[in-house]
Amino acid sequence: MKKLNVLALNVIAALSLGTASQTAIAGAQPVSASILEFAENNTLFVADSDGGQIFAYTLPDVKSAKTSMSYNLEGAGTQIAKLLGVDSHLLNYHDIAIHPVSKEAYISLSIQQKGKRTPVIIRVNQAGVITKVDLKSLPNTVKKLTKTANDGVKFWRDIPASTLGITDLDYVNGSLYVSSLSTGEFSSTLRKIPYPFDKSSTTSHVEIYHTVHNQTETRAPIRAMTVLDLDGEETVVAAYTCTPLVTIPTSKLNDGAHVKGKTIAELGYGNTPLDVVHFTAQNEQQKMEDYVLVLHKERSADLIRVADIANANKQQGLSTPEMWAKAGVATRPVPLAGVLQAADQDEQFIATLKRNLVTGDMDLVSFRKGAYFRLNDFISEYNFSNYKYIPEQEMFRNFQNLLKTDAGYSDLAR
Repeated sequence: MKKLNVLALNVIAALSLGTASQTAIAGAQPVSASILEFAENNTLFVADSDGGQIFAYTLPDVKSAKTSMSYNLEGAGTQIAKLLGVDSHLLNYHDIAIHPVSKEAYISLSIQQKGKRTPVIIRVNQAGVITKVDLKSLPNTVKKLTKTANDGVKFWRDIPASTLGITDLDYVNGSLYVSSLSTGEFSSTLRKIPYPFDKSSTTSHVEIYHTVHNQTETRAPIRAMTVLDLDGEETVVAAYTCTPLVTIPTSKLNDGAHVKGKTIAELGYGNTPLDVVHFTAQNEQQKMEDYVLVLHKERSADLIRVADIANANKQQGLSTPEMWAKAGVATRPVPLAGVLQAADQDEQFIATLKRNLVTGDMDLVSFRKGAYFRLNDFISEYNFSNYKYIPEQEMFRNFQNLLKTDAGYSDLAR
């Protein structure tokens, strides 16, 4: 009788909220789990691209992380595969998000087996404890999206359009921004959804000028984005394939609107952006400053000052072709080869999912802000036991010792 009463309450709650937003009945799970995003301290959004919906899970309360600790889980992919009881080659990794309180890493992935994709969410702490998240046990609400891309269209013969049904999420000030590919001729779509979910949302269609292609584009979806305050105006900073960087004021995102983004940079042809991460770090003058890190599939990552983005946003924007070179806002290339996804971890670190270029395994490792490389990825002159630091290198020696400690090699500090 008790179980029946609980089920009845769930059904009543679902009906009271309507079809656009409903409390998920116990046992409901996403068809896929791609993009992750945290809202308040214990709310995790999970994008179900194949199902055309977004789940908001309420996680249990946790204790705050006492100290800042780097992730050093090389071979995390093998450990995750062992936990799931599958071969590591069957795992496709999609995203990483950091719990804002515990600083635990949440990883979305799918098991590709016998023509079926099974979504999985993994939780990992800095001590290396790996746990599968039981989504069935978590209270949740769900937002159904309309006119999302489906499997009726495929790219390169076997890539269904539904994989682009939700390409990124960003939560800001009570609103969840959702970039996606939708059905229809004007298919690049940007949604603004209030949270907690209700029946309301806005769906806007975005066009941009692509300098490499020398044309206005309306079909290609945003691949990665973040929402920033640029001179007091809330603005989406979005990266597209091949790789224009575009700004879109959120004030223009009215329901049914056709919005023209401003192209402020061209980051390079023949490339797909993987992630756009906003964080605060010390600059060269040891002052705190806002940055955006754009991760790429085929290129080095680009580090961009938010101040430079704001300045470029005041200008007219790019409007002429640029075939081979970068153009627009100034960027700094940083050596993050193999990094697939990243998240702002804390004041000191960025947490990443990184493909190990030696073993081929998936690593869960942190990069110190300001450095953007891990010292143990190299064997250099400094590694030889008879290397002598000269007095002028004292600051450099201390910094290397810090990076050794970050990577778990404090015993090698000199």
